[in-house]
Amino acid sequence: MYEVFNVGKTILLDGKPLSLVTPAGVEGWIEKGIPHSYRYDQVRDPLDGQMKYRCLYEKDGADVPFVLVNDPDSGDGRVILFDQKPDPS
Repeated sequence: MYEVFNVGKTILLDGKPLSLVTPAGVEGWIEKGIPHSYRYDQVRDPLDGQMKYRCLYEKDGADVPFVLVNDPDSGDGRVILFDQKPDPS
């Protein structure tokens, strides 16, 4: 199981920092043909205490994984959490 910590403004996954990416950022990777992969892990939602899924991306050439967040310009900038694990289709 992965160990997740929030240290100040840095989110750590197994002791390593996570970078942030918005859905538009992922679309940019796709448009530019940047190879990437994704997976889901479970975390506790700090707002309602329920276990939910978040999406983690790994991009070729990046040393740290990325966590999917809402765009801070049009949303709240929080990590996007899913009640159920999305279908990989």
